[in-house]
Amino acid sequence: MSRSSSRNTSKFSQLTIQQRFMRWCFRPRRLVIAAAVALGVLLWPQLRRKLPDVKSLPEYQVGIAQISISPPPRWIPENLVVEILHRVNMEMPMSLQNPKLSERIAAAFVTHPWIREVHRVTKSFPPRVHVDVTYRRPVAIVDGAGGYYAIDDAGCVLPGGDFRRSDVARYPIVENVSSVPQGGQGLPWGDPVVEGAAQLAALLTESDEASSSCWETWALKAIRAPSVLGAADEGLDFQYELTTAGGSSIIWGRAPASQHPGELSAARKLQRLSEYYEDFRDDGGFDTSPIAQVIDVRGWRGITLSDKGEVETISR
Repeated sequence: MSRSSSRNTSKFSQLTIQQRFMRWCFRPRRLVIAAAVALGVLLWPQLRRKLPDVKSLPEYQVGIAQISISPPPRWIPENLVVEILHRVNMEMPMSLQNPKLSERIAAAFVTHPWIREVHRVTKSFPPRVHVDVTYRRPVAIVDGAGGYYAIDDAGCVLPGGDFRRSDVARYPIVENVSSVPQGGQGLPWGDPVVEGAAQLAALLTESDEASSSCWETWALKAIRAPSVLGAADEGLDFQYELTTAGGSSIIWGRAPASQHPGELSAARKLQRLSEYYEDFRDDGGFDTSPIAQVIDVRGWRGITLSDKGEVETISR
């Protein structure tokens, strides 16, 4: 047995590479598989023409009604999806099987001024498309040279037509701005004064379901910008003031993001103002005097209060 096996091995080793390949190919099973593949390649174009086009089937079509978005806050218009798709002239419906569907929808949404970021587009069957987004949050209304403009916390201009008069009263007014927006809606204003005011407005209007914002609690009215310290091109060195409903002024100082070594942190300033307000809550908070006061929160030793030309320092 071993001699026979040895002779067969010797004969196989004497075959050329071409002969070995031919012996490997010409096996019944391999020939059948090769014939089936060749037949499939020849017949596929004809079969493809006879098969139904899945992309055109009604059960795979996605219309505007089948597109949903992240739960919008109250300031987002109800017809946002319609507005976005019409804005880019996107033809609907589109097939769920279209490989570019998610890409096209994401591109349409990211260009809208109310959308800060598109995270993902999810398709599902029956045909549905969900767009997960982060919205821009309005924080202030700028009284600029060309009129009133809503801005978000980054100083980007928001669609003014989506605000009612009752909505405008909800937000701080940024006064004393001499510039106009350098870009369109959804783009930064282009003025460091406005960007710093946006940071301050975002800080003071931040709230949760359990409590009101500092802006509402302290009955603040407007942000006044700016008195400049140092180089004018350093936006974070602009000085900001807050005005109250009773006419008092709170000198805040530089914008919250300032890294100036002589500036108190925004958290420390908020703490000082909160303690001051609680101490005088029953007497009118920041408007305890019938004459407007100037409350300077910037000093390292404490709050400086001036009234009728007299200056008093309150340690906190």
